[in-house]
Amino acid sequence: MKSQKENILETAAQLFYEQGYKKTYLDQIAEICDITKPLISYHFGSKSKLARKVSDAFLFDFKNKIALKLYTDYFKGRRTDLQVSTAVEIRLYNQLFLCDAKAMRFIKELADEKYEDLFSNDSIRLYKMHDRRYHLNIHQDMDEIAMIATAARSSTFSILWAYDRGEFNCPMEDCLDYITRLNFVLMHIDTKRIDAILAESKQVLEQVHFEFKPYFQIE
Repeated sequence: MKSQKENILETAAQLFYEQGYKKTYLDQIAEICDITKPLISYHFGSKSKLARKVSDAFLFDFKNKIALKLYTDYFKGRRTDLQVSTAVEIRLYNQLFLCDAKAMRFIKELADEKYEDLFSNDSIRLYKMHDRRYHLNIHQDMDEIAMIATAARSSTFSILWAYDRGEFNCPMEDCLDYITRLNFVLMHIDTKRIDAILAESKQVLEQVHFEFKPYFQIE
């Protein structure tokens, strides 16, 4: 049986996806969940913080499904190449928004109202994992990992929105290549290694099939 918080998150995700962030109200969520509006505020605070929890939840599920499928269908028991796996995740995550207008509407409307609630506080963990595995050439004393995480996420979404507005004269694949490459450039990865990571990530996606589903899902 789902908990009250889980029920709120699931209902919010459905409404945010179908109606958009702006046209979804806490009163609607409360009515569908058969609870009072203050209970939503008690669990999540503001509407924008609830939206961030929805975003965090689908990102967590997204990453886990991709990682499991890569482990079973591509690496097949071999040690996972974290850089290649990350490249696949970055590409698919951003492709979701470029291919699904409802998903794009959600993040754009959330950003318009509360940009700081667009991003998870846990996003820095990815870059810390890469630093532990590959000993990145970064300045620990100036907290460069936090700067990399901030630069990567803000740049990525700026590129997504600009592409969605038709500002770039390039195919979607080129845009996704650029976004994926940017994350590794910010981590100070050698150019030849980045080329190899991108090439293998595309090879992975030729061998392992993923399909986007409504409500920010991937299978």
